[in-house]
Amino acid sequence: MSRVVLIWCVVTFSAFVASLQTSSTAKHFSAPAQRFQDKLNFLERNAEAKTIQRRSTQINADEVNAWFREGGYKLPQGVEKVIFHSHADTIDANATVDFDAVKQGKRNLNPLLSIFSGVHEVQVTATASAQNGQGHVVIQSVAIDEVGVPHLALEMFVKRYITPKYPDVGLDNTFEMPDRIDSATVGNDNALLTQR
Repeated sequence: MSRVVLIWCVVTFSAFVASLQTSSTAKHFSAPAQRFQDKLNFLERNAEAKTIQRRSTQINADEVNAWFREGGYKLPQGVEKVIFHSHADTIDANATVDFDAVKQGKRNLNPLLSIFSGVHEVQVTATASAQNGQGHVVIQSVAIDEVGVPHLALEMFVKRYITPKYPDVGLDNTFEMPDRIDSATVGNDNALLTQR
C-alpha cells in the first residue's frame, strides 16, 4: 500500500491523509489508538469494496495522537514526536524536531537558515480541507521554541532540505485524497471524512 509523506512542518493535514494510507506494524494499541486503527481499516476496506458505504467517519485528535505516539506511523527522520489539535479548517501540530537529522549533514552558510539547527519544539499552523477528492493544505505559520519563523526563511528551508527529498511537498499543497475520500472537514479536535 502506498504512503503519503508526513513532513513535520509542511503538510500537517497530510498526517491524517498519511495515516489513512498506512497499515500499522504495532501489535498492541491503547483503546484510543485502536479506535483510530479500526477507522483506518474500515476506510481502506470500504474504498476497495464494489459498492462503497456512503457515510462519514470522524477522526478524533486523541485517537490520532495516541496512534502516532504508539508507533502507528514511522515519523520522518529528525521528528521525535508530534501532537495534533484542530479547530475549524485549521490544524495545529506541535513536534520535537532535530533539525540536524532533518538536514542529514547538509550545511548552508546562509544566516537565515541558521535557526534550523539543534533540537527544538516546533509549532505549525495550517489551513486544511478536502473537496471533490482533492486535499488542500496551506502552512500559515511556523514557530521554533515559540519564536515565529520568517516566511522567507521557511521557504528557503523547505526548498533546500525538504523539496529535494519530497518533490511534491511545499508550503501550499494540493493532493489527491486516498481511499476514495471525497471530502474532509476539520473541526474542533476532529476531522470528518466522507468517501465517494
